[in-house]
Amino acid sequence: MSERLEDKLWKHFFTNARKNYNPYMVKLVEYPEYIMYDKEIMDSYKGKWKEFFKNDNPVYLEIGSGSGNFAVGMGAKYPERNHLALEIRFKRLVLSARKSEQRNLGNVLFLRRRGEDILNFIGENEIEGLYINFPDPWEGNEKNRILQPSLFDLLNKIMKMGGRLFFKTDHDQYYADVLEFAKELDGYKVIYHTDDLHNSPKAADNIRTEFEDLFICKHNKNINYIEIEKIK
Repeated sequence: MSERLEDKLWKHFFTNARKNYNPYMVKLVEYPEYIMYDKEIMDSYKGKWKEFFKNDNPVYLEIGSGSGNFAVGMGAKYPERNHLALEIRFKRLVLSARKSEQRNLGNVLFLRRRGEDILNFIGENEIEGLYINFPDPWEGNEKNRILQPSLFDLLNKIMKMGGRLFFKTDHDQYYADVLEFAKELDGYKVIYHTDDLHNSPKAADNIRTEFEDLFICKHNKNINYIEIEKIK
């Protein structure tokens, strides 16, 4: 008897014995144009993502794309860009793919991959920009933050000259900490920052994440925003 798809996928993602299937795990295969989950296939596109998208447009990367509101919004607003978005959770990937399919986007791809694996599937000077929206501030364990000086050692390898990192956070101290260590970064410069994005000149072009929408509805809290450019 042939192995069920559910069992094949479980073995692909996990090493422990199966207890319960996440129903969205199986739905991943329904969106091959929008979801890539096989690491070997991802790694084969290292340095060649423009070949995947079948164009010569610049490639942008998003870490932690949630349910895809930002990625889909970016893909629709900037058809001249390719957008790769990293997410781990099955449901979020499927919801993201559905949104992309509904808008018939051909320039957005969701990868089931963690940020620490980036060098395995992103090539040298391959991306024009990196988006990090509302990452965990890790209060009390700030060394675990994704946005810290060591991240720029990574960007030295994968980001083109003139490329930019875009950072949004509702956490005021995280915002202040990034601005502080950015002063000492070699080869990078803060070119814009605001502690009130939604009342800034950047508001008109801002694409909200689902977290951002929820936060605005439930809390009267400013959103912090920073752009950092690679200058050498």
